[in-house]
Amino acid sequence: MPTIRLFLLKIKNLCLFLWSRRYRTRVKFLKFYTDMQQVLTGVDHPRFVFTDNEKEADILFNFSHFKDYQTLSRERPHVLLNQFPCENLLTVKDCLASVSRRIGDAEGPLWLPRTFNLKTELPQFISYFKQREERGEDNHWICKPWNLARSLDTHVTTNLSYITRQRESTPKVVSKYVEDPVLFHRDDDVGKVKFDIRYVLLLRSVRPLRLYTYNVFWLRFANRQIHCDEFITMFEKQYPEYPWKTIEAQLFKTFGELFQAATSKPAPLGICDYQSSRAVYAIDLMLKWDKDSEGMAARSLQSSSEFSAMSIDFRGTYVNYQALGVGN
Repeated sequence: MPTIRLFLLKIKNLCLFLWSRRYRTRVKFLKFYTDMQQVLTGVDHPRFVFTDNEKEADILFNFSHFKDYQTLSRERPHVLLNQFPCENLLTVKDCLASVSRRIGDAEGPLWLPRTFNLKTELPQFISYFKQREERGEDNHWICKPWNLARSLDTHVTTNLSYITRQRESTPKVVSKYVEDPVLFHRDDDVGKVKFDIRYVLLLRSVRPLRLYTYNVFWLRFANRQIHCDEFITMFEKQYPEYPWKTIEAQLFKTFGELFQAATSKPAPLGICDYQSSRAVYAIDLMLKWDKDSEGMAARSLQSSSEFSAMSIDFRGTYVNYQALGVGN
């Protein structure tokens, strides 16, 4: 199965990254503990030996959230983790919106659609909604639960009453729907379609901030597979005035801004600097026409924690990551 093969390659290469230099001269192999069946199936490198005893492991690769960093740092500071303390600031939608507002003016960065927490910012949202309505502006909004994925309990509407009633179920954020997205023309008699892009980022450390992006991205707009290189070629034919390298440079700048904001304050207001942590995150985004500058802008940025340890195609090794050149 192609999906399984790609996933197993991902697991193997991430484990090689977790295997830091300090171990190479001290031990011949590392004991590996995980609660993920995919990892148990996928890791077969001789440097790693699985153990059922979490207390004797050198690497903890957990799907469940790890919480007791204090005890681990005191008793076994050498143990490597696939998570950072307080990373929920990026992986939970209401926290992501709040952290992003540290960038730019009071409304936040240009790359983040206007977003409100329906639990704490309902009056502000209603006021903003009414102002747009009076000006005759587009008022499509998308409501999303704080911490669900795969479009579960997600709603798109222009009805203010319907939006406010969403507070009666799970806690939600409401974001301005991207009304003027960049479209991609499919040649299989489908025509122009919306699409979103997934980039994979690797956070190596917080102090100093060392952030990398994988040089392969994923497209989600079709029921057939398309490699990013093929997409770039087709995209540049459709939009020759927008070279992909220029767009990607803007995206990388956005990623850097986001992680600088998320690490700019001490925990619990920022991602904690835990020296033994290494983590992979997926960022989903859309491209929107920027009417002010007559160009393209990245919008609808969201970090997806669900995929941070799953379904990511690592077809290369650590050298395939490109440093984003950010620091603090």
